[in-house]
Amino acid sequence: MEASFSEELKKTWLTSLMGFLLLCAGTLLLTWNEGRAVHHAHSLDEAFNNVIALNPFEPVRPELEGRLVHISGNLIVDEPLTEPEYGVSVQSVKLKRRVQMYQWVEERTRRDYGDMVSSETTETDYFYVTEWRDKLVDSRNFYIRHGHHNPTEIPLKTYVYVSPIVKVGQLTLGTDIKNNWRYSGAILLCWSGIYYHCDDVWNPQVGDIRVQFYYAGVNGEPVTVVGMQKNGILIPYKTTRNHEIALLRDGILTVTQIFDVEHSDARWETWKLRGLGVFILYASAVCLKGLIRILLLKFPTFHQIAEQEITSSSNLAISLSVSLLVISVTWVFYRPMIAVGLILASLSPIIYCFMAFLNTGQNQTDAQHRR
Repeated sequence: MEASFSEELKKTWLTSLMGFLLLCAGTLLLTWNEGRAVHHAHSLDEAFNNVIALNPFEPVRPELEGRLVHISGNLIVDEPLTEPEYGVSVQSVKLKRRVQMYQWVEERTRRDYGDMVSSETTETDYFYVTEWRDKLVDSRNFYIRHGHHNPTEIPLKTYVYVSPIVKVGQLTLGTDIKNNWRYSGAILLCWSGIYYHCDDVWNPQVGDIRVQFYYAGVNGEPVTVVGMQKNGILIPYKTTRNHEIALLRDGILTVTQIFDVEHSDARWETWKLRGLGVFILYASAVCLKGLIRILLLKFPTFHQIAEQEITSSSNLAISLSVSLLVISVTWVFYRPMIAVGLILASLSPIIYCFMAFLNTGQNQTDAQHRR
C-alpha cells in the first residue's frame, strides 16, 4: 500500500525540508541569473545601436558630448608610476603593491560518530598551519591560542597606484574605466618576482613579509574603449535600464567585435550560474523524490513514470525541466521565440507521458473492439 503524502512527509521531514530549501534556492538563483542576463543583453544591444565610432587622430568633437563613443588606439600614459620605497617605476595605468604576511591559519575537521548530528556524536579537530595571507588573521579567535600567535597588524599595506592622466587618442579615460583594468604582469625584483623581508627565504617565520608588484595597461599598448564622452573624458554610459556600459579590451577591435566579445563573456558567466542552478535543483529532486512520486501517482497521465523507481536520470530530467521553465519565463519579453522553444523543451516529459497515456488508452479500446 502506497504511503500518503502526509505520511511520507512525516517520515522524511528533514530531507524534505532540505529539498524545499534547495528548490527555493535553485529557483531564485536561476530567476536572478536570467534576469541579470536579459538586463545585460538588452543594455548591450541598446549601446550597440547608439555607439559612434571615432578616429583616434581627430580632435575632440563637442557635438558628441553625452554620446556613447567607440575609440581604438595606443595608450598614452602621461607619467610613469613610481614606488619610492622599492625603486619600482613603470609607465602604466595601474601599479599594485601586494603585501602578504606569513601567519598561522586555523583549520577545522568534523568527525561524526552517529546517524544524527549532535554535540554527543560529533567532534571537531583543530589543525594549525602557516601560510602567506594578504589579510591579517586574528589569532585571538583560535581554539588553541598557545603557540599560535599572529602579529596584530601588517606594517606594510597593499596599495594601488593609478596614473592621473591616461589617453586614447585625444580622449582621457575616466577613473571608473581605469579601475577596470586587469593586471597583465608582475615586475621581477628577486626570487621569482617577489621581494622578501625575512632572514631565510626558504624557511620563513610567522610575521615575515613578502611584496610583489603588478602592473596594468603599459604605455603604447593598443586598446579599445567604449564609453560616454563628457568634457573630453570617457566615463560609463547609462542605458535606459540604468545599466552602466564601460567596455575596455586589449587590441584594436571594431564596434561589432568588442560587443561580440562582451556578449560572449556574458553568456559564459550566465551558463556557469545556470549549471549551478540545475545542480541545486537536481539535489532538491533527490531529496524530494518520495513526495514527487506520490504527487505523480495522483495524476493518471503520470502513472507510467510514478509506478517505476525514480532514478538519477529521472531526477536530472525533473531538474532540467524546472530549470528550462524558469529560464523561459524570464526570456518571454526579450526573446519570445527562444522562450517558446524553452517552454516546449521543459514540457517535453509531460507531453511524452500524455502521448503514452493516449496510446495506452487507444490500445485498450482497440482490444475491446476486437473482443
